[in-house]
Amino acid sequence: MNNDKRSLFQMNPAMRFIIFFIMTGISLLLGVMISFSVVAFVLDIPFSSLSTALLAPQNAKIALVANAIAAIISFLIPSWAVGFFAKGNIAHNMGFNKIGGLYKVLIVVVLAFSGFALSGALATATELIPIPKDWNDWAVALEESYKKAMVAITNMKSGNDLFVNLLLVAFVPAVMEELYFRGALQKTIKDWFGNAIPAIILTAIIFSAFHFSFFGFLSRMALGVMLGFIYEYTKTIWLPILLHFINNGVAIVGLYLVRNDVQKTNQLMDEGMPIYWGAAAFVLIIFLLLQLKKDIPNERLENDLHK
Repeated sequence: MNNDKRSLFQMNPAMRFIIFFIMTGISLLLGVMISFSVVAFVLDIPFSSLSTALLAPQNAKIALVANAIAAIISFLIPSWAVGFFAKGNIAHNMGFNKIGGLYKVLIVVVLAFSGFALSGALATATELIPIPKDWNDWAVALEESYKKAMVAITNMKSGNDLFVNLLLVAFVPAVMEELYFRGALQKTIKDWFGNAIPAIILTAIIFSAFHFSFFGFLSRMALGVMLGFIYEYTKTIWLPILLHFINNGVAIVGLYLVRNDVQKTNQLMDEGMPIYWGAAAFVLIIFLLLQLKKDIPNERLENDLHK
């Protein structure tokens, strides 16, 4: 479906960026309100009790569903709007293009596992950054709160629970976040700056900040940069989704395997790895990204084909 007559997003790129963020704020609010309303209705509790109820192990499944609903509403609406109002085919504008070869899938899989070493090394490096005690206490408390929430909502006792978590915690967020951050936000910033590099970096910073973690900030930013280059070089949202899903899915499977051991669970959620592992992974990641770059599709030809 082409949208040549609906050209709201053909306006000034800076104004388009502002409108996009206004839409994002509205969508986030709408997503939270609807998901919280669902939980309040199902559990028959007031809104004031939701934060406590969502952390209770017996409410893990409804918490998973609520998070998935919030992600879909919050991220899909602005992502779809960018695709809808841009000139050309909606699906193409959102990044739903052909992958173009199994070797690209294999490269992304290797990138995903290389990213674990880089992320772990960056987490270790972050802990070495000197910060005021108050900031450190705040960061530690934030991290503990995140771990507590993750353990609560990923309360897995069976293979069926693992499947549900892979679907709602790994797959749905991977799809929605990549549509939003790479397919929509990165595209909007690139159109504004006229250059992919600042768009990839700024999107990665926003992507990491969205996860509200000091100790994980550099790790998630590096992941965001890697996802950004994959999208820029392949012009398909499917490969960033794949890497994002692997990143989420491995963490979920890991939590499932150590579900009965609190100490191992805490160790698993501490991402630290030796810094030299990160250095080696960085070199490998650069090499693999350059392999993807060799096969950059001609953008003008791609656009003509999808009109």
